Amino acid sequence: MAQLELIKLKVGEKIDRWIVEDKLGEGGFGSVYKVSHNDNIFALKTENLNEAVKVLKMEVYVLKMAEKNKSKHFCKCEDSGMYKSMLYIVMTLVGPCLQDLRKELPGQKLSIGCALSVGIQCLEAIEELHAIGFLHRDIKPSNYAIGREELNELRRIYILDFGMCRKYLDEDNKFRPPRKAAGFRGTVRYAPLSCHIRRETCRKDDIESWLYQQIEMTRGALPWRSMDDKRDDVAMYKERARYDVGLRELMGGCPREYIEILRYVDGLRFYDKPDYNKIYKLLRRSMTVLHAKEYPYDWETTPSQMLKSLRSLCKSNVK
Repeated sequence: MAQLELIKLKVGEKIDRWIVEDKLGEGGFGSVYKVSHNDNIFALKTENLNEAVKVLKMEVYVLKMAEKNKSKHFCKCEDSGMYKSMLYIVMTLVGPCLQDLRKELPGQKLSIGCALSVGIQCLEAIEELHAIGFLHRDIKPSNYAIGREELNELRRIYILDFGMCRKYLDEDNKFRPPRKAAGFRGTVRYAPLSCHIRRETCRKDDIESWLYQQIEMTRGALPWRSMDDKRDDVAMYKERARYDVGLRELMGGCPREYIEILRYVDGLRFYDKPDYNKIYKLLRRSMTVLHAKEYPYDWETTPSQMLKSLRSLCKSNVK
């Protein structure tokens, strides 16, 4: 089926009370714009009304649930509605995504103190999402962003893009039983092993994806970084990474605590609630053992030109 043509908004166009200031990017399901209201700026995401997969509907639902639960790592949903033949959502405008930030840093990696501290925040965001009954199913560095410099939020991490989310609890807060076979969801580089073998994912799988992301931010690359189009080969690499040579290749240059986290996560079963505090403690212990300096974050000590150039590059609000 041919992809539906995206509706284009013009600078100065008004959608309800929101005035379009700039187009920030375009993704598979829609576009994202910078909009303003009363001298404040926000992000406006669009989606064709007759799009088969209703990404924005899930986005609105998750953000409102997160706000109700007083989650601290989520954008605020300011508004949502219909305009012409599209759905839209207005939300917090964030800064560059972690993937773009990492690529701009020396060695394309974060300093160890920054990596550990950011990793804690990223895991907190996953814990908050799980607390409202959802799995993310596409954890990766481009789905996290820092706050905006002008709001003094360079040390705040936001989790983004909930179009692939799945509710793992039913209306009675009971676990939904696993399907016999589940389709592949997510991004090959960071997908958990369960996803590769078409098994229903659970909370531990979001954490497995987070750990792959964490390793990449710490050492600059994953061993299978050049194999994104070879799903089966990546799966074999991930299986091998649990043992001896493969484990050393995966974890080289990382704190020893990452191995403990991997073994802990691999030991969890489908219905198990992860012990998030156990993982936080391991990350904090690593910071202490390595005498790692948590602050300032790496992007606070780089020229402001880096952040300016990233604003035009990063499409962290678009998927």
